[in-house]
Amino acid sequence: SSGINAEYGIILWQVIAVRACNKALHLPHAMRNGGILLPRLTSLLTSRQKAPARLTCYTSRGMSTHMERTDGSSREPGVQSCTVTALSDLSPTVKLLKLTPHNPFTFIPGQWLDFFIPDTDLIGGYSLCSDPRDMTMELAVKYSSHPPAHWIHTRLSRGTVVKVRVGGDVHFAPDPAVKAVLLVAGGIGINPLLSMIRAGLNTSTRYHLLYSASTLQELIFWFDIEDMAHHNDNFTAEYFLTKESIKQLGDAAENGSIKFRHGRITPEMVNDLAEGYKKQFGEDKGAVRCFLCGPPPMIDYISNNVDIKCEYEKWW
Repeated sequence: SSGINAEYGIILWQVIAVRACNKALHLPHAMRNGGILLPRLTSLLTSRQKAPARLTCYTSRGMSTHMERTDGSSREPGVQSCTVTALSDLSPTVKLLKLTPHNPFTFIPGQWLDFFIPDTDLIGGYSLCSDPRDMTMELAVKYSSHPPAHWIHTRLSRGTVVKVRVGGDVHFAPDPAVKAVLLVAGGIGINPLLSMIRAGLNTSTRYHLLYSASTLQELIFWFDIEDMAHHNDNFTAEYFLTKESIKQLGDAAENGSIKFRHGRITPEMVNDLAEGYKKQFGEDKGAVRCFLCGPPPMIDYISNNVDIKCEYEKWW
């Protein structure tokens, strides 16, 4: 129905940046110390600081910037320089960026980056989709007319040096006290949840992903996700296509072990899975966690109609 479609419709930012903020990008350049191994992630939980918003310009349409939307979020105190070492197309609308930090760099799965566009006052925000143990960081950026995303898709090239800063308060590092993690992703919202999955493979925690996109082409990373599910007993996934029927998939849908469905993820699906995990692992607080990332209307629809607490940030 048009009501449901409106709830799930992706909001395209129509943002025009204003270069009117004096000293907006005069940020500290102190770099953080330490390695990239997961044992260091716990210490970050207590060391993160609240960083003041550095860009307070409003757009001509009255819409807020990434920095305004995340003004109350925790941020690391330092800005890190990275080199773009690879660029590729994940779909007709999504580019994959691989960044190599110039200094040791640590983040917690689920966090995002302030992405400073060189030689401008523009700052974008993009969730990390890589494993924190990797030597490179990965971002999947969807095309839009929003100036930072437009710049990435039309002007960014391999070898460019960019500055980034870690932020975000919704994250999950592997924790043996958590028995099951339910992940609900819509479109480009797969990014932070994929980082959680990659970090949690071969642990004692069970991960299950519900992943929705308009078409198989826009279901980015699904082949990698299936490979991880095939080789790791603690991870499973289901896929939902909202604008493409299963018959249209052809060979991709013939493998019965790959669970494609036509339609949307519903609150009832989330409730059924959460209830099953609670029966299996008990009702202990925190034993079952649920993370949600997708378009804001999808977040509202799911989180307001499920019995389990959903953890999410709604800033894009």
